[in-house]
Amino acid sequence: MKTFASPSFFRTFDLLLAAANPGLKLSHWSQEGVDWERERHSFTGRTHGFAVEVATMTRPGRQGWTLIVVKEFWWAGNQGKELRNSRWAQLLSGRRNDALGWMRERERALERASEPYAEAPTASRVGAIPRR
Repeated sequence: MKTFASPSFFRTFDLLLAAANPGLKLSHWSQEGVDWERERHSFTGRTHGFAVEVATMTRPGRQGWTLIVVKEFWWAGNQGKELRNSRWAQLLSGRRNDALGWMRERERALERASEPYAEAPTASRVGAIPRR
């Protein structure tokens, strides 16, 4: 994750968002010193529809920063045929390295928390009877 435009940035962003707000039920929450705000704006008409999701992350104080992430979805008709989707992120204040560093550290913490499950023995390795 080097920039706010890379696929790895959006993968990490989605991971952090899902971990902190399962089911996207909250509109405001805090996670490890960062305040999150999420808004969704949508329209559905007879021939098309669209939705825009905006997440704002703010870390106050020294080395603070504010980052906005926008995801836009368009579809056609009642069948919901996807027309287009796009996503972008922009640092509104602070330093890029501070914001990306916070995200990397949170990603590593989530990976460490899930390690015991990843290393759990599987039935094929434990107690399996060799076939002849």
